[in-house]
Parts: sequence; structure tokens; C-alpha cells
Amino acid sequence: MTNPSPDGTGSPAETHDGETWIVAANSEMKIRLRSLTLYLQRGGELNDIRLVEGADGTWTIWVRLKDRPGEFRLNRFQSEEPKTYKDVALAVACCRRDFGYLGAITLVTERIPGKPNGAGAKPADRNVDPDHDQSRTGT
Repeated sequence: MTNPSPDGTGSPAETHDGETWIVAANSEMKIRLRSLTLYLQRGGELNDIRLVEGADGTWTIWVRLKDRPGEFRLNRFQSEEPKTYKDVALAVACCRRDFGYLGAITLVTERIPGKPNGAGAKPADRNVDPDHDQSRTGT
């Protein structure tokens, strides 16, 4: 399953024998949910998963495949739009339940504190006392 797509378009495709091809297109690499599911059913493996919180508070899933270089954004079934989750717990559950991935999952945010529509949590919102924030003191 390391060959390019049979039609040469550089996009996920399925051949007549049912083999699934996952190929990067442009600089932003994507994989459809159905293609990832078929890849895993046929013995493919995930090396890493990263969940990215967008400025709007929704989470997208990015995966690294064992036999493919790069990172792939998970798209919806039959869509070029990313599959998004409003709750990070649902995204983690999807990775565990649907993909059988039990490794570490990295969480990243694109939200910038103090910016409208992407404001990050203030210390009081996180129930953290700024005078006793252990992440700053290392204790």
C-alpha cells in the first residue's frame, strides 16, 4: 500500500480490488474518515494522533500513519471539510474506539488569549490561583 494512487490524481482512491490508497495532495495532507477506516482494517497502523483546537473552539484530528510520511487531517466522509468535534473528550473517544489507537494523544490549541472568538481561558476560569500556579514554579 505504498504506491501512489492508481489514477494519478494524488487523492485517496479505491481500486477495483478494494485496495485503498492514501496519498497526500498539496502541502495540506488530508485523509477521509472512510479511507482511514479501510486503511486500518487492512492492517495499517497509526503512529501518532494530534488534536488541534481551532480558534472557534472545535477540535480536528491529525494522524501520522506508520508507512506514510507527514501528518494527515481527518476529513468527513465524502467531504473536503475537516471532521470536527465540539468536545475534546468525544475526539479522544473516537481515536480510542473507532481507530483502536491506545498511544499518546497530543493536544494543541490555536486559540489566542485576549482575542475575540478565540479567547483562551484566564487563570480564574481554569480554577488556578496565579500566585500558586505550579506550572510556572515547577513544583
